[in-house]
Amino acid sequence: MVMKKTAFISDVIFTFFAVGLCTLCVFRYLRISLPTATILSIICGSLAACSVSFLLQSKRKTVFLKKSDEAKKEKLLLHLALSSDEQKTEYFEHLLAFSKPIHRFGKLRLYTEDTFYQIHYGFTPLSLENVAAFSRLKTDKSKTIIYRSAQEDALALAARLGIETIPPEKIFTLVKEHDVFPLQYLGEEQPQNKRQRRLRICFSKRNGKRFFASGLALFVLSVLTPFAYYYLIYGGLLLLLSAIIRVFGYEAADV
Repeated sequence: MVMKKTAFISDVIFTFFAVGLCTLCVFRYLRISLPTATILSIICGSLAACSVSFLLQSKRKTVFLKKSDEAKKEKLLLHLALSSDEQKTEYFEHLLAFSKPIHRFGKLRLYTEDTFYQIHYGFTPLSLENVAAFSRLKTDKSKTIIYRSAQEDALALAARLGIETIPPEKIFTLVKEHDVFPLQYLGEEQPQNKRQRRLRICFSKRNGKRFFASGLALFVLSVLTPFAYYYLIYGGLLLLLSAIIRVFGYEAADV
């Protein structure tokens, strides 16, 4: 994060000086007085730097949103895969009901006035056998498979048999559009467990050496700085903490 911020600042500063110097040369070539040319070049450099800053921030925000959406999608897919057949059926019934009236046909199967849906959202990819079994269903409605993952030959067979397939990306778009994300995700670590795990990692016995090395380094650096007391105090605290962790800290197996 620090490196990215430093790169951002350096790009903005470089743009300011590069545009400023180039425009200064142009203004002087046009025989504009040095004070006026300097002011104009500073204005041009500032405008260019502001433009680059805006573009970089916009790009960074876009990348962040894409990563955030990808993480949300993976959490949703895992949640649905861990859900029971009844829960999956209920969830997709609620999701697809936004576009048209929909009804259940047993577990993992739904139907509308003109479409019959098969839900395949387990950990096993959609296979040729799954597609073949669904194709044998006797109905006048068009057939659609909603899948989490699928084999390439299974998708090819579905297309050959005239069965539409809905990939997870399209499902995530629908979920995001109607804002029907689960209130609590299955398989997600609870906040209290996450805090406890971080505490165990921070105060594991193997970190005792790191606290000791940091404290020792502060003692050595106290000789070279005018703020020696601060270095000695914090160095002493780190050494004391390293001793406490080595005695009372968590074992590596418990982390």
